[in-house]
Amino acid sequence: MKYEKIEKSNYNLYIIRSKKFKTIKVKLLYKRPIKKEEITIRNFLNDILINSSEEYKTSREIEMQTQELYDFGIGSQSFKSGNYHVISYNANFLNEKYTEPGMINKSLEFMLSLIYKPNVKNNKFDNTYFKIIKRAIEESIDSEKDNPDRYSVLKLDEMLDSKTLSYKAVGYKDDLKKITPSNLYDYYKSVLENDRLDIFIVGDIKDNIVEIFDEYIPKRPNKKYEIKHYLDIDKLKYKEKSEKQNISQSKLALGYKTENLSFFELHYVLMIYALILGGSPDSKLFKNVREKNSLCYYINASANTISKTLYITAGINKKNYDKTVKLIKEQVSEMNNVTEAELNKAKKSFINGCREIFDGEGSIINAFVSKEYLNTDLPKERIKKINKVTINDIKKLNKKINLDSIFFLEGTLKNEDSEDW
Repeated sequence: MKYEKIEKSNYNLYIIRSKKFKTIKVKLLYKRPIKKEEITIRNFLNDILINSSEEYKTSREIEMQTQELYDFGIGSQSFKSGNYHVISYNANFLNEKYTEPGMINKSLEFMLSLIYKPNVKNNKFDNTYFKIIKRAIEESIDSEKDNPDRYSVLKLDEMLDSKTLSYKAVGYKDDLKKITPSNLYDYYKSVLENDRLDIFIVGDIKDNIVEIFDEYIPKRPNKKYEIKHYLDIDKLKYKEKSEKQNISQSKLALGYKTENLSFFELHYVLMIYALILGGSPDSKLFKNVREKNSLCYYINASANTISKTLYITAGINKKNYDKTVKLIKEQVSEMNNVTEAELNKAKKSFINGCREIFDGEGSIINAFVSKEYLNTDLPKERIKKINKVTINDIKKLNKKINLDSIFFLEGTLKNEDSEDW
């Protein structure tokens, strides 16, 4: 695998050359500092471009063209990433070695035409698909509470940080009401002009790949935003909140903040810490809270390196709230007594995950995106460093982790009061 970075005046191109795969995967990332009032319109733009274009007016026409290109795959995503918001367009297609000459060019040109030649007339997006997308986003915002697990974590995010972390990735209804076909097109032009553009491509790549991107991507100075990607969230201030919802299983979410972590602690020690605490059926939380004491339906712990936080989430019976919180706190304290066996199991799990990255083009691209945006190590280097984590590192980290917030989504359905769990 060979990695090459080409810095153009209007975009950055990252080529990961590999002959392991029959397909080629491309990811275009449009990135700018996050603003709460722009999240909804960026989500809108993310959806509308791959549903209709100047040449392919309907989603059916787009689908037919993907079949012509040997089952070409296209997708998009918009998401928060630390202090930035990113719109991502992804394509996956067969290498022309397995189809016919010229198919790499044709596939890339099709993808780029969807982005750079939208279905616009009189400086407005097509109204038919505008209405469809707007309705879908509105439904998505309205259904935010329909997933209690996700909702409880969203509420915890709001408690952990009053700023960026608390912004709703799905968007806001008040902002949605302000979006029109006209101002959406204005914002589209702003994205092309002002977002940083990074293009990642993995596969057996031809040398003339740059020429195809140069043909479509407008000439403009590529932005070099100096704002750091990692979040500095609100200072520690313990708080508890609760809501009631018409569900049978109550949801418990605890948020821990860390302080003064080194790069090694944040990316390696904290990850091992989370795995030992609640990352597998062998973890302390699973064995002691779920199995031994039968206090929850599920429980896990996970680390968010961008916000430098630790999350513990569980599904419980509401009557077990006090017992569960107490026992969770005890298990966090027990992280001072990690054994070599626990440490080695966690390391093995982490290493297996690193090795699996090389099995898929998408995971390979994501590893290189993290390298560029977050300065993280590539998988081979991760494996070397994870083996350096010691029990003493875990103990030192445990002194730097503090409980900040507890959110409890209390289920009100009667069948939760059964004796089970």
